[in-house]
Amino acid sequence: MISCKEATHLSSKKEEGKLTRMQRWELAFHLFICKNCKAFVRNSNFLNISFQRSEKAELTEAEKKAMQEKVNQSGLK
Repeated sequence: MISCKEATHLSSKKEEGKLTRMQRWELAFHLFICKNCKAFVRNSNFLNISFQRSEKAELTEAEKKAMQEKVNQSGLK
């Protein structure tokens, strides 16, 4: 089984589409049993999507505030 450090590294590589089949399996298995890494991946995905959207369009103040509240609720601060 891979460590949490390795899992976070693999999840970053997954975003770039650079995982082997074995690495995808190891990451999936680790995320199945580790709630902290699963939360990390979920929050990381949220941030990636948010940043991609913000590059495409200007956010309103209400959208910025809602995004900041979600980040604060997730504990990422």
